[in-house]
Amino acid sequence: MIQILAGVGLFFLGIFVGAVFQRSVKGEGSKSKRLEQKLSELQENYTKYQADVSAHFMNTAQSVQTLNKSYKELHDQLAKGAQILCNDEQAGDFLAITRENKQKPPIDVELDLDNFTPPMDYAPKSKGGGTLSETYGMTNVTKDQLNTTTLADKKK
Repeated sequence: MIQILAGVGLFFLGIFVGAVFQRSVKGEGSKSKRLEQKLSELQENYTKYQADVSAHFMNTAQSVQTLNKSYKELHDQLAKGAQILCNDEQAGDFLAITRENKQKPPIDVELDLDNFTPPMDYAPKSKGGGTLSETYGMTNVTKDQLNTTTLADKKK
């Protein structure tokens, strides 16, 4: 009788252990599916964000282009008005300003690299170190002064 009860008890214990094991394995699978789903959702959100940023900058570039075109049209309108409404000298001055802005010659700078000295961030001193010296602002102290509790100014 005890053997039968022990067998039935072990049978139910095996079923219980199997059910717990199956749930833990199934739980890990669903957890992994949830993580994969969350990852794909985040990837979609990131892709959408990138597309939104690209669209924003494209719209901004088009707006700047439109602004530049409008500015040029306004400037041309003012130039035509100056030519019609102002005397020839004043209109010539305005148109000269317009031409100067459009036709700026490139600046050609020649450097003599053999005699080139980079700028210094301090004034060179003829005596002692400059302000970047490790000893700048340090005073010499005698042994007598070290033995006292107050420091007197050393006179030269």
